[in-house]
Amino acid sequence: MITPTINGVKQYFDTAGNLQREVCADTKAGRAEYGNRLTEMAMRQTYRCALTGAALYAENTTFDHEAGRGLGGAHRDDRIEVDGHWQNAAVTLHANTLKGSRRYKWIEGTYQEVSQ
Repeated sequence: MITPTINGVKQYFDTAGNLQREVCADTKAGRAEYGNRLTEMAMRQTYRCALTGAALYAENTTFDHEAGRGLGGAHRDDRIEVDGHWQNAAVTLHANTLKGSRRYKWIEGTYQEVSQ
């Protein structure tokens, strides 16, 4: 079940009505919200790349999705917190490129690679 896009964000629910993921739409409002979430992640990480610790600046920061965006975005979840736990991270473009498709997640305050 999909709700309409609200403030640029689509919410996807399971059959029981539980929120499963959010995706910022490719609209002006969605891009703005995506940028807001990226900024919020950078701030919570004290403007340090979650992968390398390098300084984050507006021109070098990108959104890293824990679950990746495979299958045309079918796994994409743009939420930055789920049930009180950090999800996704702000990373440098260079670090994200080197990371490739490996999966990471926040574990005890650090962004760590997890096995598939």
